[in-house]
Amino acid sequence: MKKSKLKQIIIYILIIIGSMVLSFGGYLIYRHFTAISIPSVDKLIKEKKKNNYKDKDDNKKDVEAYVNELPAYREQYGNPYIMGRLEIPNLNINALVTRTSNNAFYLNNNLYNVHDGLGVPFFDYRNTDLANNQQINIYGHNTKNEKFFDRLPFINLEAYVDENIFKNYKDIYLSIDEKLVHYKVIAIKIISNDNNEHMKVIFYNEEDFLQHVSKLLQNSLYIESNLEIKGNDRLIVLQVCHYNPPDTYLLVIGKEMEK
Repeated sequence: MKKSKLKQIIIYILIIIGSMVLSFGGYLIYRHFTAISIPSVDKLIKEKKKNNYKDKDDNKKDVEAYVNELPAYREQYGNPYIMGRLEIPNLNINALVTRTSNNAFYLNNNLYNVHDGLGVPFFDYRNTDLANNQQINIYGHNTKNEKFFDRLPFINLEAYVDENIFKNYKDIYLSIDEKLVHYKVIAIKIISNDNNEHMKVIFYNEEDFLQHVSKLLQNSLYIESNLEIKGNDRLIVLQVCHYNPPDTYLLVIGKEMEK
């Protein structure tokens, strides 16, 4: 009787161990097929060339002929929080941008305001006057999972780690209700989680703004030669997670062009 009971216990333990081994093996297989690394710069560049690579003077948009389509998008998605549209034509970035009362909601919600871990690009909640804010910040998700690349337009910002892309893909366009704003990329920067100078978007005077710009542009990966920033200039900062090195952010910094 005792031997029979002991045998049952041993069999039970073996079953548990076997289940654990199978589960762990399944997990490793899952990781193998889902944990795909971010595309290399070379891959991104080849993709851009395949899709009719353009030089810096191509794909210009007529700022003066702007027609505001944002009300139609708000109606289409039933979403009053759609506040802009960001375009970098040569990098195939064309994304609606939202804004609400915090910087958390659109990390995990889509344009229909339905929960979605991929989120959508969004303005900093403090950018409440997009036509006049001196610095506009827009945040977007990145991913290591290739099957989501097409749903995350900000992943193409990774191409800016290549100096040739920085030199040739300068034009950024931001549609807001009042106008179409044209920016030129002036700097690319990779920062750690504890570097938050770019999060300053409220300035008390021109001196405060210029001090901020000096700190913001320090240690840039690339910076526009002969760059001049005046106290009344306006900036845009695009932020996306970066994986090399780990736990960093890639910043694309642009300056509004004078008409």
